Amino acid sequence: MTKKTIAPDLMYRLLVQGVKDYAIYLLGADGTVLNWNAGAERAKGYKADEIVGLNYECFYSPDDRAKGIPRRNLDLALRNGHLTTEGWRLRKDGTAFWARVALDAIYDEDGTFVGFAKVTRDLTEQRASEQRFQHQARHDALTGLPNRDGLIECLELELPQIAYGSPIAVHHVDLDRFKPINDIYGHQVGDQVLQEVAKRLFAVAGASCVVGRLGGDEFAVLQFGAPGSGSMAAMAKSIVEALSVPIAVGPRLLEIGASVGVACAPGDATDLNELLRCADLALHTAKENGRNGFRFYEAAMGETKLARRLMELKLRHAVAAKDFVLAYQPIVNGQSNRTVGFEALLRWTDQTGQPISPALFVPIAEEMGLMPELGEWVLRTACAQATAWPDDVTVAVNLSPTQLNDPLLFDLVAQVLRETGLPARRLELEITETAILANLGAARETLKRLRGLGISIALDDFGTGFSSLSLVRELPLTRIKIDRSFVSDIDGGSRTTAVIESVVALCRGYGLKTTAEGIETDGQRLGVMMSGCSDLQGYLLGRPQPASQIEWPGTTSVAASIEA
Repeated sequence: MTKKTIAPDLMYRLLVQGVKDYAIYLLGADGTVLNWNAGAERAKGYKADEIVGLNYECFYSPDDRAKGIPRRNLDLALRNGHLTTEGWRLRKDGTAFWARVALDAIYDEDGTFVGFAKVTRDLTEQRASEQRFQHQARHDALTGLPNRDGLIECLELELPQIAYGSPIAVHHVDLDRFKPINDIYGHQVGDQVLQEVAKRLFAVAGASCVVGRLGGDEFAVLQFGAPGSGSMAAMAKSIVEALSVPIAVGPRLLEIGASVGVACAPGDATDLNELLRCADLALHTAKENGRNGFRFYEAAMGETKLARRLMELKLRHAVAAKDFVLAYQPIVNGQSNRTVGFEALLRWTDQTGQPISPALFVPIAEEMGLMPELGEWVLRTACAQATAWPDDVTVAVNLSPTQLNDPLLFDLVAQVLRETGLPARRLELEITETAILANLGAARETLKRLRGLGISIALDDFGTGFSSLSLVRELPLTRIKIDRSFVSDIDGGSRTTAVIESVVALCRGYGLKTTAEGIETDGQRLGVMMSGCSDLQGYLLGRPQPASQIEWPGTTSVAASIEA
């Protein structure tokens, strides 16, 4: 069978006409369409007999035609020999598509210019996909808000406006009580809370602001429109108020609250990273000052931050070196007036010889994650020292929130008791309501196991929280320590006395011992004794002292804790 030979020019023409993914056609020198392939028909909706003979400017929008873009493109292709461009083009039905266009000037064998070869590809789907990817890269998947990269990009675009007298404010928002909610109710509930927070911030911000999520439970509101200091303060206050309203998630009504740090350009900074740093410093100050409020950046905050970092370095070194001591404060029985124990207070003197208050370094150690190691040292040291004391002396160790929520706490306590030889009946663990509420279910089970060993459990600072009565019912307690704030007011009238009497009556009903803290006057001592409190503690009865200076006659117990 004889093969049919196809002329090269015919083969080329058939190949071009058969291509469907690209619109390939020729234009005359003035832009008139001379031919039309299958890809052009598919991309633009015109059949060959509908478009051949028309000028290719019909593919451009009226605005582009008015600007002379079709003619200018031809001129550029003729001058340079080639032109590649992208933009919106129109189909026959008037719909737009995103096209990548290659335009080449064509010459015949004699070098005479004859027109243009035009190749067009429809990239609408690819462009939409790229835009979706770019959107995802700059937006938070959970809330739909701009993420950190998106916020920074927005700030970069707006920051030059400060040169024209348009201030910009950055409100750095951090939720105050989100972690316990996430831990107790799970990430699904936590995600719903974050989504509701995003909605509230968006509603508060208004049209002149951009709201974004920086990550975790941190958000930001960028305030544009040349806000003044009053407008900035009003915005920060509105954010705090909006997030102080409880959030309903199913049957639960959850309280979170928020702290806000505010920085302004150009007043505080003109550099993007510096502006964000200032807002972060202001946020930390707001949280340190009690949370659920806002603070504007001040230059002194940078110095405070530097001092904090220095404290962290010194504290980390001290924990590694176990550079601490315990000082003991006596506890006295109200009826017999005898010393029945000692509370051991954690003390630290840094390398410069300066004593550092536990009220300062213990919260920092908690935030740095050092409390498990530091708390173990206190537990082990107190138990070891107690073994040298009389057999009827007990040791109480205050547990931090991190320790109480550590699933290995029971094993640690049991191990320390075995290694030191201290009987479990001589150990008392002091806990606070704050530590318990971080994860009530887990704390309850851990305390039950510890109580099963014969260890005593004391609830410290009783009366300062909102759910102490329910905790008395739920937890395996053996003692209640009445907060010093009630004791200090006992001289002021019968109302405080009635409160203390009610607490003592409650403890009697549950078979619990009581200790009144902060006794500093004879009037306070007499008042709590008349209210029926069994044990007393405070400067009137004795100040903290080293273990070597403790006098033992009449002593029946010793208590140890890490609290200030």
